[in-house]
Amino acid sequence: MRNMENFLLDYYKNPTFARKIVETSTEYNIELAKAMIDLGADAIMSGDDYAYNQGPMMSPKHFKEFVFPYLKKIVDAVHRRGIPFLKHTDGYLWPILDDLVNTGIDALHPIDPQAKMSLKDVKEKYGDTLCVMGNVDVTNVLPLGTVEETVGDVKRCIKEAAGGGGYVLSSSNSIHDAVKVENFKAMIRAARRYGKYPI
Repeated sequence: MRNMENFLLDYYKNPTFARKIVETSTEYNIELAKAMIDLGADAIMSGDDYAYNQGPMMSPKHFKEFVFPYLKKIVDAVHRRGIPFLKHTDGYLWPILDDLVNTGIDALHPIDPQAKMSLKDVKEKYGDTLCVMGNVDVTNVLPLGTVEETVGDVKRCIKEAAGGGGYVLSSSNSIHDAVKVENFKAMIRAARRYGKYPI
């Protein structure tokens, strides 16, 4: 509907219009989620990013006003159908993370190490209510590192987040063309070898 830059400016210059866009998008996403569930989806995952590596794309105040209530509405609609809601967002999330978790999301991906997001810290703070996902470094380790470094990163993630359950090991973003095949395979093998419970 609008490019990101203009839409974020609307928060300041035309908040009524911005709210209308968000409301329309919310209703669309609820209907889309319902259709996916009707077709057999076991979970719904939202992929909108809210942050850059340096911090959120918007102030915590604007997140609370323009994202929180609408995301919560989508999450609640999905939960009413008995399905978990998983949230993907890159970036440094700490300034908005309490509000993001309070929408009722069931899982957070990818807890990006490039954005200085600590898997251990997120698990310690939110692990009782939130499944954490990701954090195997897809920027440096998987494309540039060795098999041994990949296995080491997998073991680190398991050590930091798998205890007590509630962790899904995965890469810190999409597996892209530059990821070494041998490292991708090593990640899968290491997950199977070291990710067995009890941890």
